[in-house]
Amino acid sequence: MIFQFNKKQAFIILLIIFLSVQLIGLVTAIQFNKAVQTGEIEPVFKNPDSVLNSVYLFAYILIMTVALLLVIKFKKKLIYFIEAVSIFFSSWIVFDLIISYSIGYPIGVVFAMALTYWKIKRPSYLSQNIALIFAVAGAGAVIGGSFSVLPVMVFIFLLSVYDFFSVFISKHMIYLAKAVTERPTAFTAAIPTKTKEFTHTFQLGGGDLVIPLVFAVSVLNAHGLTSALFSLAGALIALILLFKFIMKKAGIALPALPPLAAGAFIGFALSLLL
Repeated sequence: MIFQFNKKQAFIILLIIFLSVQLIGLVTAIQFNKAVQTGEIEPVFKNPDSVLNSVYLFAYILIMTVALLLVIKFKKKLIYFIEAVSIFFSSWIVFDLIISYSIGYPIGVVFAMALTYWKIKRPSYLSQNIALIFAVAGAGAVIGGSFSVLPVMVFIFLLSVYDFFSVFISKHMIYLAKAVTERPTAFTAAIPTKTKEFTHTFQLGGGDLVIPLVFAVSVLNAHGLTSALFSLAGALIALILLFKFIMKKAGIALPALPPLAAGAFIGFALSLLL
C-alpha cells in the first residue's frame, strides 16, 4: 500500500529527508577526517586545493550522465544494478565510519548489505528514501572531505550552470528523472501526494541533496562547525522558498541546485562576517 500525503505533509517530509542527509553526512565527515589524519583512509584527491579537481569531477559527472542515458535507452534494467551498487558502497561508508569505528568491530558492511537488500527486494517510497539518505550522506562526506572550499565553489558553480541547461534547454535531466522514477529508485527523494484535483509525486534529486553537504563538509574542514551549519541553514532556507514556489505550480520541473547553491554560499558568507 502506498501512503499518500497532502502537500504540507510532503513538504515537511522532504525537509526532514534533507536535514537527515546533512546531519548524518556531517557526522560521517568528522569521522572520515579523523581516519584521513591517521592514515587509515585516503581522500579522493591528494591535493584538495587544486581547482583542476573540480573540472575532473565535473567531467566525471557528465560522463556518468551520458552512461546513464545510454543504459536507460538500451538496457534499462541495468539501472537497478547501478542503484544497488551505489547504495551498498555509499551507505557502507556511513555505517563503517559511524558504527564500526565507534564499537571497534567491522560490522558496517552488514548494515550496508541489509539496507541494499531491503531496497532492492522491497522497493517502496519508504525504502527508497531511507536508502537515499544513507547513500547520499556517505558520498557527500567523502567528496566534501577531499576538497577545500574554493574548488568546491567552482565545482558547484559548474554544476549549477549544467543543471539550468539540462532542465530548461536540453531537457535531458527531466527525461532522466522520469526514467529513474518509474519504479522507486534511490536516486531521488520522492513523496506521493494527493489533492482534490490530482495525484502527484514531489521529488528532490540526489544531487540536490548531496551538493549542499559537499560544500558544508569542505567548509567544516576549513572554518569549523559553525560556518558549516550556517551554509546548511542558507541552503535550507533556499529549499523552503523553492518548495513554496513549486507547491503553487505542481508538476513544473525546476533546477533546484542553483538556488540551493546560492543559499549555501550566502550562509557561508554571513558566517564569516559575524
